[in-house]
Amino acid sequence: MKILFLSIRNCCRSQIAEAILRKMDKSLEIYSAGTDPAPEINPVAVEVLKEIGVIPGKVNPAHFNQYKEIEFDYLITVGDGTPEELKLPSVKCKRKMHLGFNNPFRNEKDTRQILENCREIRDEIMVELDYFYHRILKPAMEK
Repeated sequence: MKILFLSIRNCCRSQIAEAILRKMDKSLEIYSAGTDPAPEINPVAVEVLKEIGVIPGKVNPAHFNQYKEIEFDYLITVGDGTPEELKLPSVKCKRKMHLGFNNPFRNEKDTRQILENCREIRDEIMVELDYFYHRILKPAMEK
């Protein structure tokens, strides 16, 4: 089963989602990428993952072009707004989903508040992925 989490910057929410789902099931092929990736994963995203015992799999955000020839079972967009607002590139996939999570950095300068925002987003992602994995993916893999 191949899954791509796609966002704009690939430095926080998509990285968190990739790392959490990978911890749930190491047999899945999980990727994350951005349409305009940041130079590095945001250190706050790494910190909130480490708080729950999850270590991100890679150090640098990836550009979507690295994966454009792969056909995914699921394309999952994450981020603010709708998939249309993300200006999605053409992705070879069997199914598409969108999980809307607020940008934890938008309009925020206080580092303590950013950390708290990232924790809330991480927890929301965990809930959504728990449902996705146990109610959608696992039954599909058992068929």
